[in-house]
Amino acid sequence: MSTSAAPTSEAPTSESNCLVCGSDRSQRLYTLQQGSLVRCQQCCLVFYTPRPSAEELAAYYNTAPYRERYKASIMSDQTFAAGRYAELSTILKRYAPALLPPHQKRLLDIGCGVGDLLQAAKAAGWQVTGTEIADRAIAQADATVKNEILLGDILQLRLPANAYDVITSYHVIEHLLNPVEVLSTIYRLLRPGGMALIETPNFGGLGARIRGKHWSHIIPPEHLTYFESGSLRYALKQAGFTTFRILTSSPQVIDSVATLPAGLRPIATTAYRLAPVAGLGAALQAIAFKEALSG
Repeated sequence: MSTSAAPTSEAPTSESNCLVCGSDRSQRLYTLQQGSLVRCQQCCLVFYTPRPSAEELAAYYNTAPYRERYKASIMSDQTFAAGRYAELSTILKRYAPALLPPHQKRLLDIGCGVGDLLQAAKAAGWQVTGTEIADRAIAQADATVKNEILLGDILQLRLPANAYDVITSYHVIEHLLNPVEVLSTIYRLLRPGGMALIETPNFGGLGARIRGKHWSHIIPPEHLTYFESGSLRYALKQAGFTTFRILTSSPQVIDSVATLPAGLRPIATTAYRLAPVAGLGAALQAIAFKEALSG
């Protein structure tokens, strides 16, 4: 979860059109307490309708109840951030070892919240920058990284092109009115040979399939888009990426297991841990590269 989710620019399509491909052909999946989830018939993105405005979203993410809920979340925690950084390091060692320190590398975390991941990365030797739209979150950031966090929408901050070795975006694109535009910006900001790691809940995962409309990530207006591997692949291609791999992963903490009878918890935990082997993990992870310059 992140608070740097609501862009300040309006989505380029009408309310009924897909936020990734722009198609006006969709099929209703779930009727919710307020609004519906529909699936695009062209790129298969699932999205929420009716769509809130950018101003409504910006106001929502700056409300005290949302900030307190995020602060209490396990995702706003140094232990969680250390685990997330360890996973990022493992991915880099496997797919792009040249991007790891000790030579100083630049890491940009889009939607950094209070900057927990920035702290872990800075301690590991990275030159870090974060972006965040909620000033309340920046106010809560640790002093070691507070000055590295830029207040504002990634689309309007005018960061330098071809400048970052690694760009991360954890649980941000599901909040966006314009996910392809943000992915395109990530592509522009990466240096040639750089890597982006995009993580988002997996609508095709085990939990989503079992729980249906009661899946814990169906929480509009906070989450507006719901990706599966195919729709995320489509969005990456629209943004200019041609070299990428999409994985699924299991969460560090599985909240839904705690509500099960004690005898079922070990079985459910094992199922969730094994789900990524079959591509059914709770989160999608896109590892995407900007082509290196030839010659």
